[in-house]
Amino acid sequence: MSFAIVAEPVLGVYKGHVGSGELDPLPSPARLHAALLCAAAQGVRAVPDGDSLQPCDIDREALRWLEANPPDGIAVPQTLPNGGGATAYRQEGLIVKEGRGPLSDKLVGKPAVTGVAVTGRYAWTWEQPPPEPVAAALTALCPEVPYLGTTESPVRLVVAEADPTHRLDPDADLFTGDGLDLAVAVAGRSDALEAAHRESTAVPPLKSDAHRSSEKTVAPPIVTAGVELGRYARAEEPPPPTPWTSVLLFGMAGPVPPQLRVRYAVAVHRALVSLVGDGAPAILTGAYGDNVPQPANRCAIQFLGPDAPHVDGSAMALLLPRDADDIDLTLIRMAAHHLRQVKVSAGPFGVKPPVEVAADEFWPEPAAGTQRWWQTDPVAVPDSRPPRVRVRDWSLADAAALSVALVWRDEFEKVPERGEARYQALARAASARGVRVESAVRVMDGDVGRYVHKVHSDTLIQPYRAVLNLGNLTGPRTIAAIGQSRHLGGGLLVPRDLPESIARRLAR
Repeated sequence: MSFAIVAEPVLGVYKGHVGSGELDPLPSPARLHAALLCAAAQGVRAVPDGDSLQPCDIDREALRWLEANPPDGIAVPQTLPNGGGATAYRQEGLIVKEGRGPLSDKLVGKPAVTGVAVTGRYAWTWEQPPPEPVAAALTALCPEVPYLGTTESPVRLVVAEADPTHRLDPDADLFTGDGLDLAVAVAGRSDALEAAHRESTAVPPLKSDAHRSSEKTVAPPIVTAGVELGRYARAEEPPPPTPWTSVLLFGMAGPVPPQLRVRYAVAVHRALVSLVGDGAPAILTGAYGDNVPQPANRCAIQFLGPDAPHVDGSAMALLLPRDADDIDLTLIRMAAHHLRQVKVSAGPFGVKPPVEVAADEFWPEPAAGTQRWWQTDPVAVPDSRPPRVRVRDWSLADAAALSVALVWRDEFEKVPERGEARYQALARAASARGVRVESAVRVMDGDVGRYVHKVHSDTLIQPYRAVLNLGNLTGPRTIAAIGQSRHLGGGLLVPRDLPESIARRLAR
């Protein structure tokens, strides 16, 4: 259960300024805190303090809770800053005497506070609600806030449900990443503001309050105590559905050597097709009729080493695709449970009855202080040859990005139907989703054919090892494979947890 304070600009505009009068693009958490403090000290909940008022103890406790618990997120609606360099003139009730002229009312011109047009509501959210007394105090204070920013931007403030568009990044610094750097109230902010208020409203000494022939407006000092900057980064959207929804995991007596995985996977594939018999579904056989649209992925067979999760030792994984008919999946599961032994030229090998694991919960969580990247295990093979017409250098990194895009191709907007333009567009689309390829190195092997099953005679086989980031295409625990042989023993992506400092540098 979360907690949120929501601000609805009554006139659809927010007007505020910061610093020396610059336009404030949105109300910060510190501004919210100041507005609530003002309501607590001057509203109906305030208590007498001599000839003035002050917040009651309950409200003070609520404000201190805000200082100790900055919002975990904020919701920023669509906004449009109002342009223009208008100047606002007003008489400030002072007199001025310049040169030999007579005394006159002082007419002051200042840059007008233009404001920001708002389509929606602002919100400050907390993942954990405050203690009940604090929540009750904040709920009671919200209606006492008449405006945020200037008096020209009235607001309706309530406690309500809201989803953040940006989340607080406690580890961010000013030199990395991007987001909204907003003022956040911290311990001591209430005391600093109250002290400044008492000082500014105190009766000045008679000498300093004496009449002068020329008077100037003295702006109150800006209180900077008890304020820090907080980075609010745009909240990541949930990853798209996984290419494969679940995994049938078979325990094995020992690992399969990397150079034999494709061969072993082909043998398993044939065994499964044989077990299903006539009418084996196309998502298993890979044989589609003419003019039948083919999904991005079909059943994939991969081998894992002695550290495979969910089983004690090495394992074989049968990945079930997302775009599959329930009847087809049932046939494949039935065949898989009858699979016990597979024949290969090197000698048959046995597998244990499978356990089924969700594909998006396959790998363990990333280690603390690390960011999950992925490395090919052992190698991946590009899905296509380099473009014949080079608009720029086409590298192994581009080929890897293309392979990632082909696995998640349904997540991208429509690209050219065929040809090299399609490949280049897909590679760019993957990069736009945060896919980054690091240290793609070609494998110089005497028999590269061991890493692929079938290729066109015109295709150039370039197995490579790479470390890559999948951006926002998937979660950190999802099992996936890329490349030409991703369905038969190649291109498996295994976790590579990098220290966050290194990962951030690589992601730039």
